[in-house]
Amino acid sequence: MSADQLKALVIERLMYESDEVKLMDVLNLLSEQGPRVVLVTPEQQASIEEGLADYKAGRYVTQEELDKEDDGWL
Repeated sequence: MSADQLKALVIERLMYESDEVKLMDVLNLLSEQGPRVVLVTPEQQASIEEGLADYKAGRYVTQEELDKEDDGWL
């Protein structure tokens, strides 16, 4: 398949795509500059916010603490 045929196929598929996440993935893939934009679901956003709140409240374990815990298992 030639490059022109591939382009036509991609354009055709994009015209019928309505999934914003997929479209953003395509845009990110084709973009050569600027920061990458990632769309997340409301559930993912809630998890991110929960993790940030845990971090700010000091509810986390450092890598050093995890390494010591691992050593205890071995």
